[in-house]
Amino acid sequence: MKNFTELKNLAMGNFGLITAAQARELGISRVELSRWVQKDWLEQVSRGVYRMSEFPPSALDPFAAATEAVGPDARIVGESVLGMLELTSTNPAWIQVGTPRRIRRRLGKGISVISVPVDAAVEWYEGVRSQSVYEAIRMSIGKVPPDRLREAVANGYAKGYLQRDDSRRLKKEIGHGDTSEYGVS
Repeated sequence: MKNFTELKNLAMGNFGLITAAQARELGISRVELSRWVQKDWLEQVSRGVYRMSEFPPSALDPFAAATEAVGPDARIVGESVLGMLELTSTNPAWIQVGTPRRIRRRLGKGISVISVPVDAAVEWYEGVRSQSVYEAIRMSIGKVPPDRLREAVANGYAKGYLQRDDSRRLKKEIGHGDTSEYGVS
């Protein structure tokens, strides 16, 4: 059980998630992973991504699992960032993930993959790889109604994800000139 303990230690800092690739690095075979799934020690979240059953679930699990399913350079992008951080209401039925690599394998229901530049910055929010809130709001212009984007800007500023100048720039891009109404003077 030395390997299972090592796997558990690895999963502790990642929402209880591990990948098949990480398991292989620890010398754990697919057969062992399958056996642990049958014993309910692991739950297969998506292809190649497992969750330790003993870890309590959180609201961020689907987002962390989506990035793990896409790969180590993946990050949550666009309106999914806004939903993950509860900045405004979004469609919870799908999670948008960005990666610079081409993904050919099936990722499971509810994951939408888009291409992002190799040098695109990655932020970490609540332990999940993500696009910055600023870039996520900019990416959502024209896709999310302006009132919801203004709500995201106000909440992003209030929660400390956006600076005052960034909030003002976003509001101008969204198309609202009065900054005082949205929590930024």
